[in-house]
Amino acid sequence: MRCRSCQHELWNVRPGPCPECGEPFNPRTAVFERYSAHFCCPHCSEAYWGNGKDGLPDPPEFACARCSGVVRLEEMVLRPAPGQEGREIRQDLHPFEGSPKGLVRRTWDTLSMATSDPVRLGRSLGPRPDLGRALMFLGVIAGVGVAAAIAPALVTTAYQLVTVGSVDVLSLRRSNAELFFGATMGAAVVGSIVYLGLIALIIAIVLRVVNPNALDARRIVACWCYASGLAVLGAFPCVGACATPIIMTLGPRILAQELLGAGLVSTRFVTVINVVSIVLMIAGFFGLAMLTMNV
Repeated sequence: MRCRSCQHELWNVRPGPCPECGEPFNPRTAVFERYSAHFCCPHCSEAYWGNGKDGLPDPPEFACARCSGVVRLEEMVLRPAPGQEGREIRQDLHPFEGSPKGLVRRTWDTLSMATSDPVRLGRSLGPRPDLGRALMFLGVIAGVGVAAAIAPALVTTAYQLVTVGSVDVLSLRRSNAELFFGATMGAAVVGSIVYLGLIALIIAIVLRVVNPNALDARRIVACWCYASGLAVLGAFPCVGACATPIIMTLGPRILAQELLGAGLVSTRFVTVINVVSIVLMIAGFFGLAMLTMNV
């Protein structure tokens, strides 16, 4: 197991700054093969298996069976299990930044992990996330929104060309229904991205006030980009606007859990975000119901 920044060997090294380059290492922010490493008590070196989810000890904090001292995961020294020496047992490659797959497959894998396991997605971010890749992902999602916005005009134009067989239908003037439908779908995607950006900005301000040392602007921006993948729900025909309350609720939750995996926020902070998300969901569905009744 090596440092992501300088490839220095990290076995038998107490969590903290890398001895070679100073890049911080914390087992809690990594994903391992199950039963591939021994997590050792920092007081007496008693070894424990990584038997839980993500190959980490479960629970992450307990009393040592040998010395009765309090053991915390972020203080435990890692050693390779028998037969694992010389292997890279971490499985936390980012699906968009660390995968050799094509753009479409990387985008799909990132969307899947963001919705199913955002904590792991946050853990897979390197010490210095590739903001170019993150912004590329955000551009793909925004491009889907733009494509969804202009799709109605393209479809109706193609239909008119096939049925009428004349280029006279290629007019810049579109019906109000087409313009409304396209604008709604585009706004559902782009608006959701902007909304999650504001949530990320608020989180950054709170972190700056509460614990300036925990603030990592690159990771916050990267997590915002990848959490914005949920906005693609707004591009679905006919249901894009209805998906907005879902995006408003699940988006901040996914963002907070990514930041938890990246080691920037606490579980208590994620709980607060979850409560706020539930309130937003109820308010969103209530507002949508009222709007529907008025129409």
